[in-house]
Amino acid sequence: MIRIYPTQFSGTIQAPPSKAHAQRLLFASAMATSATLVKNVPEAADIDTTLQCLLDFGCTVEKHGNTEIKVFPFAKTNPVPTARFDFKNSGTTAHIALPMAAAFGIKAECRAGAGLIRRPLIPLSSRMALRGVTFSSFNLPLTMSGMLQPGEYVFAGDEGSQYISGALMALPVLYGDSLVRLSSPLVDGTFIDITLDTLESYGIRIDVSEEGFHVPGRQFYKSPGAIRAENDWALGTMWACAGCLSRDNEHPVVVEGLPADSVQMYRHFKNVMALLRYDVKYLNVDASDCPNLACLYAIIAASKGSGMDVSGVPQLRYKETDRMKTVAQCISALGASARATDDGIHIDERASFDYPENVELDCKGDPWIFMSFALAAACLPKPVVLSDEHCAEKVYRNFLRDYEALGGKYEIL
Repeated sequence: MIRIYPTQFSGTIQAPPSKAHAQRLLFASAMATSATLVKNVPEAADIDTTLQCLLDFGCTVEKHGNTEIKVFPFAKTNPVPTARFDFKNSGTTAHIALPMAAAFGIKAECRAGAGLIRRPLIPLSSRMALRGVTFSSFNLPLTMSGMLQPGEYVFAGDEGSQYISGALMALPVLYGDSLVRLSSPLVDGTFIDITLDTLESYGIRIDVSEEGFHVPGRQFYKSPGAIRAENDWALGTMWACAGCLSRDNEHPVVVEGLPADSVQMYRHFKNVMALLRYDVKYLNVDASDCPNLACLYAIIAASKGSGMDVSGVPQLRYKETDRMKTVAQCISALGASARATDDGIHIDERASFDYPENVELDCKGDPWIFMSFALAAACLPKPVVLSDEHCAEKVYRNFLRDYEALGGKYEIL
């Protein structure tokens, strides 16, 4: 457990590398015809899981320091007959590895951590089952066998872009063309944009249309030789929000290294961040362009006594936890009134904000909830205790180190 103390943040920080981009680069490198050096790889538990998964495929992986990894691809003409995967709690790893294995007819025996087992896999596994793949169960843990076939794959737009990303990475190597069609408008295209950008870097063509994505078959991943993962706009924006809350114009938080030409949607955060700086009675926030910041927005509103409706993030129900429901429970433990909605969270306005000192909050293993409460320390009146000091390591191993460097105060219990 960890006690978070109220504090003010200031200083300069380099934006951390993007885990989502790095994972896609690593998987694409495994699919390529020659070795690739992937640079600026973040230190995170999910990256460790992805690297182990590549080894299970038969890849060779060389670490060059802490942030560079050279991937030698697995044999495509004679792949391993069975891969034994432990996805731990990395949804991205599972959602890409399963269709990738099926594209080469690799049998997969799959385990997962409790957090990932609770998350639905049916939106992906049920579609694959219609195209030649057999599952012992549609949810993890499971055994998968069979060869993925080209054809039409239909996804609902609110089911989560990670499932669609996994299909888009596997389908190009099949013997025929495929269509990934959306039966309803896409809610969160963040990860799909990153996936399409990755595929283009490896010479893979995907044709985007109003109905979805046309995927030509018989394509080959061509290694760029060396490629660099972008720095992460979501994590960089998180630090910027913390600095904004500190209200110190002379000593702000400066975030460096964010790519101006990135496809990451979080670069559009500035308008909301400006509103958070001031005390207002009510805010209506569409978080569809920045879903991982929805927790922080809600916690900030509660701490200020502001009313808020966050909308546009129905996919957050299927993360490490039902994210908005868990945030609502934590905010209620702090004495405010909050409830999860179908696509977000509602916070009631209140005149004051008070709670017992060192109140314990259960983040349920969700790194974004943990980081959000830690960064809300700039506007919390008393210390809070969070359930797991290692929670952020899933996506950001050095979070507490950087937190302390910018003025954050904490105590491991």
